[in-house]
Amino acid sequence: MAADNHYSCSMKTSPEDRQRYRIKDSHRNQPFVGVVKKDPNTYAWTWSGHIDFEDGHEIKFISQRGFTTHVEAEEYMRQFARAHIDSRLRGIQQF
Repeated sequence: MAADNHYSCSMKTSPEDRQRYRIKDSHRNQPFVGVVKKDPNTYAWTWSGHIDFEDGHEIKFISQRGFTTHVEAEEYMRQFARAHIDSRLRGIQQF
């Protein structure tokens, strides 16, 4: 199943010149938002984001390392968000 990628950016530059991407996506009907950005000093890409669950629980997250490309950083961010959503939903279903 292919994931829909949703980007929003207010900059009018070519994809190669962009320094920041905002990602809106969902997993198991649970939306999450992330930002992937390039550090101008190190040229490494990092990510941060949050998940607001329907029950009011919120998870904020940030990468602990830099990535070579925005695609790599984005994929790690999506994997992190999906894993936390799955974990949270498994925990709710156990009760």
